[in-house]
Amino acid sequence: MSNTVIAILTFAVCLGAGLLILRPVLGIYVDSYAVRVKPKKESEETAAEKPKDSALLALCKTIGELVLSVMPAVADKRTVELLIQANYRTPDHLAIYMGIRSMLCGLVLGLGFLAGTTNPINLVLSLPAAVLAWLIPNFFLAGRAKKRQSDILRELPVVIDLMLVCAQAGLGLLMSIDKVSKETEDSCPILAVELRQLINDVKVFAKSVPYALREMGERCGVDELINMASALIAAEQKGSDISYPLQQQAEALRDRLKRKKEEEAGKVPVKMVPVIMIFIMPLILAPMLGPAVVTIVTAIGPIMQGIK
Repeated sequence: MSNTVIAILTFAVCLGAGLLILRPVLGIYVDSYAVRVKPKKESEETAAEKPKDSALLALCKTIGELVLSVMPAVADKRTVELLIQANYRTPDHLAIYMGIRSMLCGLVLGLGFLAGTTNPINLVLSLPAAVLAWLIPNFFLAGRAKKRQSDILRELPVVIDLMLVCAQAGLGLLMSIDKVSKETEDSCPILAVELRQLINDVKVFAKSVPYALREMGERCGVDELINMASALIAAEQKGSDISYPLQQQAEALRDRLKRKKEEEAGKVPVKMVPVIMIFIMPLILAPMLGPAVVTIVTAIGPIMQGIK
């Protein structure tokens, strides 16, 4: 291999390693640039994501629709709640999800049937494995819902502060929500879409403001957002100023987030114990006890040979 090829390969490896190391730093600048230059999206009618166009997803959707038509009870309440909280809210999402679960169960049962031709125990074991394959997608869906709830919880203090400023400036509840949803499209994209959905529910679908607020809190699944919605509903029904409950909710939310971070910081030493015992303690004990162990083995070796 020539020196030129070796030099090119070395440069490519060093460049790739440097990009991997600097990826977090570059990501910050890329995200900042994207926020500054990306055009505003057109207003959507709903906050739900649309399924992607894919042959595999189309197959899952067909299978899911068939399963739901035969057994509608498989779409239990917990699964529907997780889909809504994970922002998969259309009937197509439900059909695709049920199709994925059905395909996993069918695959496990098919493999168990093939393995059961040689050993009947494999056929028996395939039944609990199929049940496990049916339940496993719920864990991934719950993780997606939890991540989205964490993002909402991180965006909520900013939205409450902006709504408080709008309320103190004399705007009403709906006007404050509309103004905040337009101004936070880049900084708080999830809650901005949810607030636009709330405005559409009130203006297009003629829902009452308390009902729309309560519905927004339930579909997001965040307790703090539900508490804020309840406080705004109470203030709206009494006809009082919404700035005071918003201020109280902002203070309570920041206090709750502070306690949560303190709890997470307090758990760090406990989480570090297995890491220390597995990775650090052997490195400390090996040089300390290694020579002593070698000396003991050397001294005991002739004695053991004499006994034999």
